Amino acid sequence: MRSSLGLRLFFAAAITTILALAATAIVLNVLFRNYFEERVHDELDTFLVLLTGNIGLDESGALEIAPMSDQRFMQALSGYYWQIEGDSEPPVLSPSFWAAPLELARPTQPGKIFYQDAMIGTGEPIAVASWVIALGEGAATQHIFLSVGFERKDIDVSVAGFTTNSAIWLAILGVFLIAASALTVRVGLKPLDRVREELRRVNRAQNMRLSNNYPTEVQPLVQEVNELLDQNDQTLARVRIGAGNLAHGLKTPLTILRGVARKLKMAGHDGYAVDMNVEIDSMQHIVERELARSRDSHQARSTTPVAPVAARLCAALRLQPDASHLQWQIEVPDNLLAPFDTYDLTELLGNLVDNAIKWTRTQVTVRGGILDNHAFLSVMDDGPGIPKGQHGAVFLRGETLDPKVSGSGLGLNIVRDMAESHGCKISLGTARGGGLEVRLTWPTS
Repeated sequence: MRSSLGLRLFFAAAITTILALAATAIVLNVLFRNYFEERVHDELDTFLVLLTGNIGLDESGALEIAPMSDQRFMQALSGYYWQIEGDSEPPVLSPSFWAAPLELARPTQPGKIFYQDAMIGTGEPIAVASWVIALGEGAATQHIFLSVGFERKDIDVSVAGFTTNSAIWLAILGVFLIAASALTVRVGLKPLDRVREELRRVNRAQNMRLSNNYPTEVQPLVQEVNELLDQNDQTLARVRIGAGNLAHGLKTPLTILRGVARKLKMAGHDGYAVDMNVEIDSMQHIVERELARSRDSHQARSTTPVAPVAARLCAALRLQPDASHLQWQIEVPDNLLAPFDTYDLTELLGNLVDNAIKWTRTQVTVRGGILDNHAFLSVMDDGPGIPKGQHGAVFLRGETLDPKVSGSGLGLNIVRDMAESHGCKISLGTARGGGLEVRLTWPTS
């Protein structure tokens, strides 16, 4: 199943962006919570040390507690609490308590701070720091369990607020990053769009190649395409040379066979002569057809100015002995382009002009132009013309309307095949002088 390279890159970038942002959110929240926990522990340590400095034993061994400087420990339900437990006496609570004493795990190692969470009687969770210290000397030594705590509500609210805000801003950042990824993918694939556009121009223009102005990653592809186009041109050149050699090599044997056919006819073997001429015409048709196909099979998208080819061709053909008395009229604008390369246009137009020379009386006209988004090229003569009912017959291979006129009946058949392979339409009509007009038309786009 085919899929878009751009979409695959975009989805890959979007997924990795979302995963990275999710991991970032988790790490930030863990770090933020750990930071707050450390701050809480530092504050509890401070209060625990202050509380430790405010207790002592009197002369009778009774516990004495001085008031804390922080008034929050004096206000009921302020959220800040301390608790002191002696060896055998009930716990002493701070004035801020409004419930039963805290049930706390007692540290096993004296002098080491132990952190834990507990639940106060009002149902609020609190963070607690506690340790065990020794007061007195000798047999009068007492181990006092000191605890300081405050509610976690503010901490949890701060962490929750940070989590919400970070999630919102990371989501906004994710939208911008995904949009940036889409833009990056688009910009990154832009050279491939250029390759496609240049390939379209190569398909329309002969001998054109892809430019070298591409990123390093795309350059190997461009070089491979250019090498393939070079090989294609070399193959086409070899095919044309081979076709020309084939046509040249068969020309002499076919001429000899026609001479043999004439001798057979002169000797009274008309049937053999007719059969031989039919086979010779068939061989000549096959050679001419394949020669024309090999010449234009790879150049259907080329364009060539018509005027120079028409002028050069007519100048050469008017030198023929049977065309010396003719008048030539060329009416082709300089900007008219035909969908053939120079070689194929010369071949096609040469067949049409050669056919006109055979039938015309005094003049051959080559005219071209553009009408209603279509270009045309026509060759006209002032000969006898062709009745409409016989227009289709002249395109059949080997068909000639007048046996007295020299020719194999292959020219218009080959022209039609070449024209149709290049997206052109060929039609027959009546010229202004009453002769035949052969017209090619094609879209200007």
